[in-house]
Amino acid sequence: MLKQSTVSAHVRNHSAPPRNGYAGARVAILSGVLFLSGIGALIFETLWLRLSGLAFGNSVWAAALILSSFMAGLALGTAIAASSRVRRWRPLHLYAVLEVLVALFGCTIVFGLPLMGELMRPVWQMLWNYQPTLIGLRFVLSFLVLLIPTTAMGLTLPVLVEDPILRRVNFGRAIGFLYGSNTLGAVAGAVLGEGYLIGAFGVHGTGVAAGLTVCIAAAIALLVARVDGDTAVFIPQRMFPLRLNVSYRPPWRLLFVAFGTGCVLLSLEVIWFRFLRLYVASSPTAFAIMLAVVLAGIGLGGIVAGAIHRRSARLNQLLPALLLLAAIATLLSYLFFPERLVQTRAGVFDLSWRAVTLVSIALMFPVAFLSGILFPSIVACVQARLEDRMNSTGITTLFNTTGAAAGPLLASFVLLPSIGYQWSLILCAAGYVLLSILVSERSDWSIRRPIGLVAIALCAAVILLLAIFPYHRAESHFAHASRPYETDEHGNALAHVVKRIEGTSDTLQLVRRDLFGEPYYYRLLTNAFSMSATNPRNQRYMRLFAYLPLALRPESEDVLLLCYGCGVTADAFLHGLHVKRMDVVEISKEVLRLADFYSGINYSNPLRDPRVTTFIQDGRFFLQASPRQYDIISGEPPPPKVAGAVNLYTEEFFSLMNSRLKQGGIATFWLPINQLKVEESKAILRAFHNAFQNASVWASADQEWIMMGIKGPGRKVKEEEIRQLWSDPDTGADLRGIGVEVPQQLGALFVMDGEEIDRITEGVAPLTDIYPKRLTDEPWNDQANHRFALMYLEAPSAVQRFLRSPLISAIWPETLNESLESFFIVRQTRYLSEMIGSNKLAELDLYLRHSRLRMPVLEVLGSDGFRFAIAERVAEKSQTPPLETMSDLIAGALARRDIEGAIRLLESENDRGVFSLNDTFLLTYLYCLNGSVEKAEALAASNAGSIKKDWFVDWLWGKLHADFGFRPPG
Repeated sequence: MLKQSTVSAHVRNHSAPPRNGYAGARVAILSGVLFLSGIGALIFETLWLRLSGLAFGNSVWAAALILSSFMAGLALGTAIAASSRVRRWRPLHLYAVLEVLVALFGCTIVFGLPLMGELMRPVWQMLWNYQPTLIGLRFVLSFLVLLIPTTAMGLTLPVLVEDPILRRVNFGRAIGFLYGSNTLGAVAGAVLGEGYLIGAFGVHGTGVAAGLTVCIAAAIALLVARVDGDTAVFIPQRMFPLRLNVSYRPPWRLLFVAFGTGCVLLSLEVIWFRFLRLYVASSPTAFAIMLAVVLAGIGLGGIVAGAIHRRSARLNQLLPALLLLAAIATLLSYLFFPERLVQTRAGVFDLSWRAVTLVSIALMFPVAFLSGILFPSIVACVQARLEDRMNSTGITTLFNTTGAAAGPLLASFVLLPSIGYQWSLILCAAGYVLLSILVSERSDWSIRRPIGLVAIALCAAVILLLAIFPYHRAESHFAHASRPYETDEHGNALAHVVKRIEGTSDTLQLVRRDLFGEPYYYRLLTNAFSMSATNPRNQRYMRLFAYLPLALRPESEDVLLLCYGCGVTADAFLHGLHVKRMDVVEISKEVLRLADFYSGINYSNPLRDPRVTTFIQDGRFFLQASPRQYDIISGEPPPPKVAGAVNLYTEEFFSLMNSRLKQGGIATFWLPINQLKVEESKAILRAFHNAFQNASVWASADQEWIMMGIKGPGRKVKEEEIRQLWSDPDTGADLRGIGVEVPQQLGALFVMDGEEIDRITEGVAPLTDIYPKRLTDEPWNDQANHRFALMYLEAPSAVQRFLRSPLISAIWPETLNESLESFFIVRQTRYLSEMIGSNKLAELDLYLRHSRLRMPVLEVLGSDGFRFAIAERVAEKSQTPPLETMSDLIAGALARRDIEGAIRLLESENDRGVFSLNDTFLLTYLYCLNGSVEKAEALAASNAGSIKKDWFVDWLWGKLHADFGFRPPG
């Protein structure tokens, strides 16, 4: 056990009043220096991790390797401080040199890492089939790249505390203020970097700003040294400024506690962030706010520790109590999490930053604050044993940093996947309790001492909390994320969760909606966001990612799919007539695990097809490292504004896609303009066109656009080659199932070509790796997006763009241009109907009398191909169709142009007493359409009392009179 009297005596010896008032000012000045240093260091850290991910990969393991490299460099710096002493150099001079090294090498890394990624591509490709070697090389390179600046960062605080003037100040007070100020500087760096600098100056400019901030800190340190009376010109000594000197016996228990507190806090940070993502959108700004809250708690805790040390020599006696308080705060902050501050809704990107800040403070600040008090207190206790300030700070920081490096790995790869976030929180609280027992003396638990009573009371509180803890609480938080997709606006249940996985990087929930007791569609939720779904609307554009390039390059054999989602696009590609191999790249192994949990009509798991090879890797590094060339590459990554996704929409990424295509190969990529501001959509279009000179955009009747790029000029496809997709039973049924019923409809998906992209993006800067904030966290404008989309979906202008397009002339068979305008009209009509509403009966009349397409008829009547198939199968099992299936059966009959069949179903509804006013209008119209005008007049007359005249009734009676000679009642 610790010799408490020895610790207290030493602290008392160092708490005497300073010999002059300048010592207190010195603490304030150097705290300001470290504040500036913290700003620059945090900005550099975020930039290095961002750019290292682009160079070495962003998969879970790659990110862990990069983070480990960063922490290893910090640990090396603290290890040097723990085993060395400053000789001949003034500490402030050495500190200034270290900061200049951080600035110099930090900026070099920011500018050099993107180039390094390009230079290493041949090496990655050569080692692709030797994955263990490739992983090891990435770790070694990332460690070597970050070695010098991170080692210098690890040395700065230990070296600074060696300043002779600071020796006149109580060490606990000095380390508290210095550590707290440095961490508060990191808060400013987190907010400034993400909130302003990257957007204003780009990644390179932000790196320069960080370097300048660190250099200012170095200059102030030198100026302070000169003011002290060191008038000699600063000329570094030739000899190395640090000398190896390990002549002390480390206080192992205190150091283990330092390790433990670092490990537990960083584990908690990962767990907290995972939990908050059930409520908060995974956006870069949200992450910056959450990180700033944790750092603010630590920084303010450090300042408070310094203030307490100034007045008390016995703060070390409070270590067990502080650790127990941390355990209690861990549990209470979770139990009293203010979930009502975050409204439940499906669109979460517009969540206010005030709400993000408040929920982050409620959950994380209390424990972070106590951790900020704990670290300086532990350092002071270690210094009481070792006396040497630099060694004490260095060795304590070494163990704390090592624990902090282990914490995220432990949480991500062990705790969260095995026991989930709630039990992980409880385990972290238990960890604080064990550390409090380890650090305490037997006398600390004596009921004869006030501190003993406090410790016993706190321990009893922890036990009580664990005894009454509502262990089912996690279910309510998971339900918060899934509720918008499980219920309608009235709270009626529509769907239910069939599988939940807490993985290494995300919480995934698979939600199934049933219809008439059978699976209708699935939705994949990642944290609180709908990442993919198999509903009919989504299936259309997801399958078109495959069928567009398969139609225009029918000979395609090798396919690469980036991001698996629900497997819809993968399934469509496997319908390709000549596809021999498909590589599926998915960053989350849990997404692939869910593939066996889908079920439905004719569903089969695409991953079980022998042509499929899966890779757990981020798509960008796969494109860098894989040597294989492909006929088709398709990508439907997470939405652009999800944290980490922006670099999958940049010019550099699209150029990588181009480089992996065979000559004449085709790339298709998702552009969700309904989740972007118009200028942001244009920035992505500009980036795509810069990478693909032969670029175009295609879309159905929605705002889920598809960018398509061809490597080279492409070739003109023959009509019979395109028609093969419809003549083949499998692909033909699949295409008709998503509403692309004839080849001409494929052409009518055209939106714009490269020339039009050039026109609308004139003066628009592309989205690039260096300027990622051209994609902001600001909410989009639905009305502006609608106007932008409608400009390209209006039929007359869309037809003209199609016919005049040089790209279309080069790749599309002119023989399929006959009656093409009618299909553009259908697309426009369906788009307007979905976006602003329409006169459904007028729309139905258009489709029934002027088109042979089935799907628009189903959709205008509120059905679709999937609904009708399920309703038809359910109806076949009973003599009388269930009432709930009638509307879909009616829609199906009309889609087949079986007017008499639809009339019989409506009459059956009437006989069963479930006839609505809308059914009356529909049946009246169908009687007229079928030539039974007298029946229509009789039906209208019998229901005249319930029909109130309005614009719709006036329109309907007028149309029926004009077209069929119908005479309205009364």
